[in-house]
Amino acid sequence: MPKQRHVIAHSVAQRLFAAEEALDIAAARIAELNAALPLARLEGKLAASIGQDAFRASAAAVVFVAQTREEIVATHARLKQASDDIGLGEQAYGDVFKVAGQARPVADRPLRAA
Repeated sequence: MPKQRHVIAHSVAQRLFAAEEALDIAAARIAELNAALPLARLEGKLAASIGQDAFRASAAAVVFVAQTREEIVATHARLKQASDDIGLGEQAYGDVFKVAGQARPVADRPLRAA
């Protein structure tokens, strides 16, 4: 049973780490969009009112992602407590420490249009 619990915990941890990464990428990409919107307006010599609704919605999306990320961080802490509660103790399922020289960080990867 303990080995099965470790396998299950590893599976859950991988999904947790994927969710954390996805939220960080989403936050970064929305921030890039938020930076691009007013610059595009300036470059296009458009009135400030043009695209204001889109700008407000995109800014709200950053707040929403930040709140969602906070909930995932809390989930991480609660899963750690659950792991301790069932006697799994300390586990290292993900990249505990990033090693310099590994693959480029996600934020440095070029964006691709769909």
